[in-house]
Amino acid sequence: MAIDGYLGERFEALHDRMCRACTRASRQVGSVTLIAVTKMQPVEKLQALIDLGITNLGENRVSEIIEKTPHLTGKYTMHLIGHLQTNKVARVLPHVHTIQSIDRVRVIEYIERYLPADVRMPVLVEVNTSGEASKEGCAPPECRMIVERLVAGGRLLPSGLMTIGPLGGDEKRTRGAFSLLRDLAEKNRDLLPQPHLSMGMSGDFEWAIEEGATMVRIGTLLTGERA
Repeated sequence: MAIDGYLGERFEALHDRMCRACTRASRQVGSVTLIAVTKMQPVEKLQALIDLGITNLGENRVSEIIEKTPHLTGKYTMHLIGHLQTNKVARVLPHVHTIQSIDRVRVIEYIERYLPADVRMPVLVEVNTSGEASKEGCAPPECRMIVERLVAGGRLLPSGLMTIGPLGGDEKRTRGAFSLLRDLAEKNRDLLPQPHLSMGMSGDFEWAIEEGATMVRIGTLLTGERA
């Protein structure tokens, strides 16, 4: 089967599950944006996603973003969803439209230094809501400080919060991590009037939608196994 047909079938099944999750949560389907995570996927598959109309793509690695984006055509939005090292900021900025992994002031300073003066890039603050030492993201009590720094700098557009559910977490623990992010967004409504909540991946996106996600980041469930 051609790539586009294979992806089309997977997208149809995924979209149906997203719709049903929205219905259970009494939410409109259009309130949740699908971010297709394309880590370790060939550029041909990214292009097929764009051609299908799935125009929000997410990559974890700076090296893959730099390698792939020059070969893509059509309208799309590239989200950096992985940890961003300061020594890679200048290289990646020309290739991304949104950064979802802002977790410390130092990386904000580097982005502001290298971002073109006429660009105000949307960013999300990544929060470690599960408390796992292996996870990136700021601690929940640090969230407001980072959002305040973004607002004060005026160069970046703070657009919401992002988190990753606990590794191997059961439903109660996973929902708890997602509801914590939602609560943090509510506490920062004065700084984030209409915050995006980027949470939920292939194994837990339905719980995330029911807990208020406005973006879900789906990889293998949509694109298949990684190369």
